[in-house]
Order: sequence, then C-alpha cells, then structure tokens
Amino acid sequence: MSAKPEVSYESLPVPPAEAPDILSPPGWAMELVEAGRRLRSYSCANGLEVSGYDREAFALASVRIPGATRLDASALQQRVTQAYNAIAEMIRPLAARHPIRLWNHIPAIHQRMDDRRDRYMVFNAGRYEAFAQWYGGAGAFDQNIATASGIGHTGQELVIHCLSANQPGLSVENPRQIAPHRYSERFGPLPPCFARATVLHEIGLVLVGGTASIFGEDSRHRASLPMQMGETLTNLATVVERAHALVRAASKRDESEWLRSYRDVRVYFPRAGDDDAIEAMVRPAFEASCRVEFRHADLCRAELLVEIEGVAQLERKP
Repeated sequence: MSAKPEVSYESLPVPPAEAPDILSPPGWAMELVEAGRRLRSYSCANGLEVSGYDREAFALASVRIPGATRLDASALQQRVTQAYNAIAEMIRPLAARHPIRLWNHIPAIHQRMDDRRDRYMVFNAGRYEAFAQWYGGAGAFDQNIATASGIGHTGQELVIHCLSANQPGLSVENPRQIAPHRYSERFGPLPPCFARATVLHEIGLVLVGGTASIFGEDSRHRASLPMQMGETLTNLATVVERAHALVRAASKRDESEWLRSYRDVRVYFPRAGDDDAIEAMVRPAFEASCRVEFRHADLCRAELLVEIEGVAQLERKP
C-alpha cells in the first residue's frame, strides 16, 4: 500500500474532480466538509485515486478505482479491500477519524463475475475483508460498523466515499430486518457489511443508510412499485424509532410522525419511467422542508424498484 499516512493539504483550493451527480455524496454531507481544507489528492501505485476534505469535526475521504469493469473477480475483490484500506490510512491521522457513513458507487453492479457472484457480491467480499481489519473481526460488526449505501451506475469507475467524525457513532439495526452481515449465502459467500443507521447523539442526528422493500433478508412486493414504496417508508420510520429507543426516552408515535423527523433524503430508482410516480409518493411522506434528491441508478438487487437514504433529527431529551 503506497497511500501516505501523514496529513497533507493542497496549498490552494482545488475543485472536486468532475463526476456525474450519481457519483457524489448527497448535499448534506458535502456541506459538512466543503468549508474545510482539501486533502492532497494522489494516486497509489496500485492505481487507486485518493482525495478528501478535512474540517476537524468531520472529514470526507474518497477513493476511485479506475477501469473497475475491466477487472476480473479476484482483482476487483483485492482492489476493493485496498480502497477501503486507503480510506483508513487517510483518516487515521485526522481528528475526524471515526467512520460514520459510506457511499459505494459500483459500475455494472449486476454483471456476472464468476459462477456464484455478480459484481456487487465481489465488492461485498472485498469490503468484508477490509472491515474485518478495520474493526478487529466480524464479531465487532454489530456494535461498530457504519451505515452505508451501495448503488450501481453505467460508468467504469468504482467510487467509495467515507464520511468520518471526531466522535464515533452508534450502530442501529432495524428490528424488521436481519443485519446485512448476517445474511445467508444466497447473497454471496461473504455478506454485505453495513448498519441500517448511525446515530450521532451529540449533535442529534440519525444517518440512515440505503433502505428498500426488504423484510428479514427477503425482497418484498417484487412487481409493485407502490407496495415497495410503502414497505420502504415503514422501514425508514422503524429504524428512526429504534434509534430513539437506544439513545432517548421511548415515545409512541405513528409511522407518519417518524417520517416527519427526516430533514434530508435521497431517492434512488432504476426505471427512468418511474420518476413522476416516485416523486408523487415521496413528497407527501416527508415534511415540506425536507430536502429531497432523486437519482436514477441501479440498486443492489435487480428486483428492487426504489431505495431511500437520509438524515433524521433526534428529538431532544425530555
């Protein structure tokens, strides 16, 4: 690994690399770091391209794997592990060295790579190996792992963004769902690794990862966009309710009230013709003040028609 462990800054502001919106973190994440110093961009000997921002309390580390679609399964898995290790090396010397939120942008996410795995499963294997190093083994995933999203795109690069903070977050699972790192081998020999949400209780936020129409570990309502949307909204409400139960006094609210605690959401959908229908279902579910971003993207499972991530506000302690 040739990534430099010391912190190095650009002497002048440098604009971010050109990238489609689909490859960028959402607006709320960029607002946390853009007023900070831009970390020096560099290329590793293994072909990775590394960059980032540091704003003391928060940092954003980004890694690109050029030409990821040209790599075979073994090479891609190794590159993904190296990419996550490059992120770890970049944030280790920073005040904001605790990962709290990750975005993974995977080209041709459903393309078959070998007799058992598509590209998402190969990516998951590389991430699993890296996280076992990050967290000291899979036994620590329940308590420490950060939330994440993983979506597909039509380009060639595999892009990973890691938002980190100067205080660790609290991992949150959804009681309606199996923790991803405990999925059965139907979803790959090594499972996806991410928490359903991360609580930053010092600043009163719940960072909610990519959420879809999944109950247990199974996709629901494969042929119905409205029913998938309903299941997704239920999961979004349930994970915020669970976050409150962990760090605040328990309170009884209905689903619509929990959804109103969201201040930012990003909606991913794979079928371009669904955009109007999705917007018509999403807008009324959240407060008018909630910022909503829509992105046309492939999802981690081909049968899923919508995925939503976001940021919710924790209520104040009574």
